[in-house]
Amino acid sequence: MVRPEGPAMTADLAGPGAATAPSWLTAMFDEDDVAGLSLPASATCDIHGRTTSPAVARDFTARTLCGWDADDLVPDAQIVVSELVTNALRHAPAEPAGAPPIRLRLVRHRFHIGCGVSDASARVPALSPWSDLSESGRGLHLVDALCAAWGWILTRGGGKVVWALFDARSSY
Repeated sequence: MVRPEGPAMTADLAGPGAATAPSWLTAMFDEDDVAGLSLPASATCDIHGRTTSPAVARDFTARTLCGWDADDLVPDAQIVVSELVTNALRHAPAEPAGAPPIRLRLVRHRFHIGCGVSDASARVPALSPWSDLSESGRGLHLVDALCAAWGWILTRGGGKVVWALFDARSSY
């Protein structure tokens, strides 16, 4: 399900996201802080736990960024959202009836594009050591290399938002 704007997720700002996420991005996930504010453009896609979910996230990201004239960010953003959605699918509990789905939100603000992937798990992401022989653990290293900043925010009632920020100056 794709919506131009979805319901905000409330967030207790904790973890690395609390210190480094720009306020305009965290406001998109904090329902209490958005009342009456002029919010940046955003697009939301609910992701359901299927093997095709990363592809859905990549397609949604490409369509949204092209619509925002940020075509040059599409390849890097697709890799990042694919990694974040895959991690959410891998580490979040299965969607019980009535539980919120994994949600991808893209936000455009001035010269930045932010993306956030929310899930019901309070397990926070961490870069893990890896070698050429590692079978897993490279995803967050790709995220770290491809975006200007990234982090996570724990949400009220459990769960988290893992966010990434892209510099879009060359797009505008």
